[in-house]
Amino acid sequence: MPTRYLKAGIRDSETIDRLSSAAEVLYYRLLVTVDDFGRYDARPAMLKAACFPIKESVTQKHIENLLSDLVKHELVSVYYVDEKPYLQMQKWDNVPRAKESKYPAPACKDVQSHTVVQHLHTDVPLTVTETVTKTKTDISQDKPAKRKQKVPMPDDFAISEKVALWAKENNFDRLNDHLDAFKRKAEMNGYRYVNWDLAFMEAIREDWAKLRGKQSFAQQAADVARTTVPIAPNHDAALKAIEADLKRAVPMPQNIREQINAVLKKA
Repeated sequence: MPTRYLKAGIRDSETIDRLSSAAEVLYYRLLVTVDDFGRYDARPAMLKAACFPIKESVTQKHIENLLSDLVKHELVSVYYVDEKPYLQMQKWDNVPRAKESKYPAPACKDVQSHTVVQHLHTDVPLTVTETVTKTKTDISQDKPAKRKQKVPMPDDFAISEKVALWAKENNFDRLNDHLDAFKRKAEMNGYRYVNWDLAFMEAIREDWAKLRGKQSFAQQAADVARTTVPIAPNHDAALKAIEADLKRAVPMPQNIREQINAVLKKA
């Protein structure tokens, strides 16, 4: 595990102050968990195991919410490579010892890196970027590609052919239920994504809708029908036997019937 140091400016950072106490704890633990390039696996299960290995009160659901808080305040960015989520610490000031990261790089290199502290008070949680003077020629050669912007959920967002094909290949069903749960959560939390199809697939994979092991409405209705609706008479072997005995029975003689009625009247 790497040895890293916090800068003094983190104490009165307005960005850090806007975090919840739990999100701030996750942020500090991420600082000593990510690799030398500030990257790590962003799956909640992996973050839980790495950042809170013995704290049983912290669940994967907690991790998911706390990570969303860090992303919202632009302390961490989450990106996908081959449909797998990774995170990148923002304002990362660690000088890498390794030649390359353990994790794939984000498509857009928008992280401020290799920096030093210049002021004690700063809204940047860790550091202030060190400016390096370049010639006009150098700047033109190193001009970064235009960053794709995160956007709100489209009004007509639905299950695309890409998502449907992916779900079929990975044996995921009940896509309409997954979609309803995904849209509700995205709207409630104001989520923004670069690629909404990829975000939806990850929500299905992580079971945001909590459908695994839970019967659908049709399955529940079928079970109720099997336990409450009587079986048709022609399917009941015992009833068939009773009906056959009635057909074979000899009617009671009239004199016996009269004697019985007389006895009952006396009683």
